[in-house]
Amino acid sequence: MEYRLLGNTGLKVSVISFGNWLNSNNPDWQERTNLHVKKAWDLGINFFDTAELYGFGEGEKQFGVALQALNVPREELVVSTKIFWGTMWGDKKKVNQLGLNRKHIKEGVKNSLKRLQLDYVDIVFCHRYDHETPLEEVARAFTELIQEGYIHYWGTSEWTSSQIYEVREVCAEKNLIKPSAEQPQYNMFVRQRFEADYARLFDKTRMGTTVWSPLAGGILTGKYNIGGIPSGARWETFNEDSYLKGVWESYFAADKKEKLIKLLTGLETLAKDLGMTQAQLAMCWVIANKDVSTAITGCSRPEQLEETVKCVELYKKITPDVIKKIDEILGNTPDQGVDFKTFLPFPPRR
Repeated sequence: MEYRLLGNTGLKVSVISFGNWLNSNNPDWQERTNLHVKKAWDLGINFFDTAELYGFGEGEKQFGVALQALNVPREELVVSTKIFWGTMWGDKKKVNQLGLNRKHIKEGVKNSLKRLQLDYVDIVFCHRYDHETPLEEVARAFTELIQEGYIHYWGTSEWTSSQIYEVREVCAEKNLIKPSAEQPQYNMFVRQRFEADYARLFDKTRMGTTVWSPLAGGILTGKYNIGGIPSGARWETFNEDSYLKGVWESYFAADKKEKLIKLLTGLETLAKDLGMTQAQLAMCWVIANKDVSTAITGCSRPEQLEETVKCVELYKKITPDVIKKIDEILGNTPDQGVDFKTFLPFPPRR
């Protein structure tokens, strides 16, 4: 395993980490969660990510049981959770359990710790930006939680660079602790924010990143190159889940399907030429980016984790020439403007 500093901190995290967004939301899956967490640990993964939203608290509960079953020193584990959505939707009486008001941040973190069976959590991310709560209130609540020993660091998730710069300015002005990391989506299909919007942010602040969905929900694994859903795949249930249905249709809509299949088969061919699977190519491409501290993955079988962790060695094959070939296949290199000294586009940032 390779361990990287989480941005401008001294905290080291495994470059591949384990998250349980879709892996521990069923009360009957505790045994499976225990198995996957142990496999992750045995493979060298030390960073485990969850959120109060996952399974409406069930994800944190199962992680808590699984981490206790590991029976390893707490200081060897890096655990993160996220605050914003609460654990219940649709109940108007619970209006203060949504967002980043001081009450929800402080009570939500303490409730998460109970579910996780931990005295402290290493990182808490603001799961989204809250347009209603003043940034000073947000930053002060996290500063106090750090000072009280409930958390070590705090971060943002899916915030724009301007929102992150603004909260950092507030922290500097009010002498509060700044966020240390951002948790954005980043994969071959979703690049603009990470490679363009955050470019100056990474250069100036060395902010850490814990990127999610590096395989685009599995679409980049090669399972869906036929344009359909194989038996047993996660997307079999997309008609029962409005979120999954929306994501599926954003990729495989009738007017996009032919182009997407051509793209996916192009990646498959390149992966074979490099001696790896298409899923490994997608993961290698992500962790080859120097601005990625860790890439969060999950699994439905332990063998999938084993294949993913092999990317720690395989990603060294992602040379500038390979990156150029991938960019030609993808056709979505982010526009970072023009260098007016040469009147040429800035080169792709990776």
